[in-house]
Amino acid sequence: MGLRFVSRFLLFLVLVGGLKTAVHAADVVLTMPFENVSGKPEYNWIGESFAITLGNLLDTPGMVAIGPEERNLAYEKLGLSASDLLTRAAMIRVADSAQANLAVVGTYDIGGDVKRPTIAITAKLIDAREGRLAASKVFNLSGTLQKLQEMQGQLAWSILYERNPSLTYSKDNLVKRAVNIPVRAYESLVKGIQTKDQKLREGFLRRAIQEFETAGAPGRYSQAYYELGLLYLNQRKFPDAIKAFKEITNDDQHYLESRFYLGVTLANVGNYKDAADSFEKLVKPMPLYEVWNNLGAMQIATGKLDDAIVSIRKAVANSPYDPIYRFNLGYAEFKYGRFDQAAEHFKIALSSNPNDGEAQYLLAKSLKATGPVDDARRADDEAKRLLDNRYAKWEVTPEQIGQLARLKSEFGRAQFFKLEREQQQTAGLPSTQLIIQQRSLDKAKQLIGLGRDDEALKELAQLLTTNPALAEAHLIKAQIHQRRKELDTAIMSYLSAISWSPKLVAAHVGLGQIYLSKGDRARAIAHINQAVEIDPQDRDAIALRRQVETGR
Repeated sequence: MGLRFVSRFLLFLVLVGGLKTAVHAADVVLTMPFENVSGKPEYNWIGESFAITLGNLLDTPGMVAIGPEERNLAYEKLGLSASDLLTRAAMIRVADSAQANLAVVGTYDIGGDVKRPTIAITAKLIDAREGRLAASKVFNLSGTLQKLQEMQGQLAWSILYERNPSLTYSKDNLVKRAVNIPVRAYESLVKGIQTKDQKLREGFLRRAIQEFETAGAPGRYSQAYYELGLLYLNQRKFPDAIKAFKEITNDDQHYLESRFYLGVTLANVGNYKDAADSFEKLVKPMPLYEVWNNLGAMQIATGKLDDAIVSIRKAVANSPYDPIYRFNLGYAEFKYGRFDQAAEHFKIALSSNPNDGEAQYLLAKSLKATGPVDDARRADDEAKRLLDNRYAKWEVTPEQIGQLARLKSEFGRAQFFKLEREQQQTAGLPSTQLIIQQRSLDKAKQLIGLGRDDEALKELAQLLTTNPALAEAHLIKAQIHQRRKELDTAIMSYLSAISWSPKLVAAHVGLGQIYLSKGDRARAIAHINQAVEIDPQDRDAIALRRQVETGR
């Protein structure tokens, strides 16, 4: 996905010369794999090609398209496999799980002879919320299989036109985008993505790149390079993975994801400086916790401890009990010589994984430096047990300890897709919609002031239905539930607010207050400290920390 929402929006403006009319809130559409009804299994690969192509072509202002990767997350959530043949009801469940209001479903039949096969396509647009056809007709296309991409472009245009008949760009524009990949290269890519056998997968992907270049197509086949890079990374063929990821530039579809995995790969070969540079380029367009952590880990490796602590704290602020984030923050403080702070972070990391020998070793050293002898001895004993031969080596030659900062080798794809969708929808959101949102928030606040909490919650629920990414709405909901002593519900709303706006101090303060009232000092202190770190001048955060420190 990457910068797709930006590049597609710019492309759209080029095609139409600027859009002057306001559009309604974006549709979210999911394309399911089409069903092969021909009885010819050698053409099964075509089913997923609809999801791949329509996932690209339908991504336009006014419509957010869910690609196969995001769809597969919905499958996993429901315990389904992408190869399953689903009923319409099951398809609607998948669409609902992916938060799509529309689903494209269909079948295809292969006819003709072996040398000149033909394809007949039947497609429907389903309203996932109502379980019925969203369009008044069924889309039917047919022709030679050689024109599959062209027909997929025509289908995409028909769906877009059905939802917005005032489209001012032509069918030819969309078809041209659909056919810009040579037919053979496209077929090899789709087959490569679907096959589970790693050797066959590599063969298909390398063939797709070769066929793309042989056909004289402009540019590079970035999607094939991305898939090939992932394959090599999983096989720990790091030099090959680096070479593949470096083929993907900032105007390519998977640029953001490729930068993340390039950073991971560079770190695995000890190139920490370039790895840090790769992650640093992601902190603005892809500000995920994993990115901040990995940047901080590489900053530790390159000796930039001040920068590392700032970076890792941003990850900890959003996920206070993640053992990797806590370990890295402790490790940075340890190398800095602030052993008391390091020990606290290692303790939190070990609460999730007591068998972490490296954390036990560093905790023992931190405690030995700060004085608690018995605690230091216990941690040291655990480190001896867990590290085996490494413990003795480290004690004799500490320089052999090497680099202990830890990377997240995967990023949270669900969070990434959520972030990208939020950015895409915000980019296409008319100013009138923003005004309506603000009015709704103001109305909820007025209702709260009048003591009409139930009406305020109803107003906020309606607002979040249209824009679930509105952190302020989640925050206000949480504050209502907290005041009504509905603490578990308040916690969920505060966490939702933080997931969309990690630096929302009021949400951290609210969680600190609730956890303190529940007697959970560790979690309370974690959120209070995060609030103060985000805004050292916030009065509520300062007062709450003083309350914890003084016990009053």
